Amino acid sequence: MQQASPPERLPSPQAASPTGKAWFAHAFDRAWLDLYPHRNDDEARRNAPVIARLLGLRVGDGVLDVSCGAGRYARALAARGMRVTGVDLSRDLLQEARRRGGDLPGSPDYFRGDARRLPFAGQFRGAISVFTSFGYFEDRADDVAIFTGVRRALVPRGRFLLDFLNESQVRASLVPQETKVHGSTRLSIHRRIADGPGGPCVFKRVDATNLRGDTPISSFEERVRLYTDAEVVGLLEEAGLRPVGEALGDLQGAPYMPDAPRLVRVAEKR
Repeated sequence: MQQASPPERLPSPQAASPTGKAWFAHAFDRAWLDLYPHRNDDEARRNAPVIARLLGLRVGDGVLDVSCGAGRYARALAARGMRVTGVDLSRDLLQEARRRGGDLPGSPDYFRGDARRLPFAGQFRGAISVFTSFGYFEDRADDVAIFTGVRRALVPRGRFLLDFLNESQVRASLVPQETKVHGSTRLSIHRRIADGPGGPCVFKRVDATNLRGDTPISSFEERVRLYTDAEVVGLLEEAGLRPVGEALGDLQGAPYMPDAPRLVRVAEKR
């Protein structure tokens, strides 16, 4: 599989924070990893066999991990014999992915790039977007652009797996406020659901503080569009991806229901 390194493009200034940057351009730093310590390599290894089956992957197949973060799913699939390429906008998370993956033969390749401008064409048997790495933009067309880039990156009949929020479960179970402690870091988390420019969104503000001296580390707000299953299907079809099978409720293949923890969709390049 011939690979090309995406140019380092900055995102457009939409959904801007007080710093003038889009929230996703600065939110995913090392403090973000402290927010989700349970989203780890063990979880990715448990889910990798189901992902490989749903995508119809075999040893040696090329896989694109869109918004790969610190690379836990890239590593899990590479360990099963796939040739994995991870793309993410966060320098911090990509640095961590490279550190954790080492430099052994078969390790994933990582590139920095904007998911709306994937530079690949006909190179991958499968593609994934896991743990809500989607729905970050004000304009619906940007979300379609991600799926369109995925379709372009796939070989004919290649498959894409999207792991996303279950809109009805989020509305029913939202915790407005909580505090977590991870090591020497305290995380104060505030959540709300409100209308955004493109539709309903779940907002999450996180303030990270070092407990030694009670000094601020970082603050950021996530904003993710709440799409229904029908709306996700519409986005996939608009991008030229044909949904395969029924929606699933998690990455272990459980059925999708209103109270399922996740919305998982598989689609195929037409």
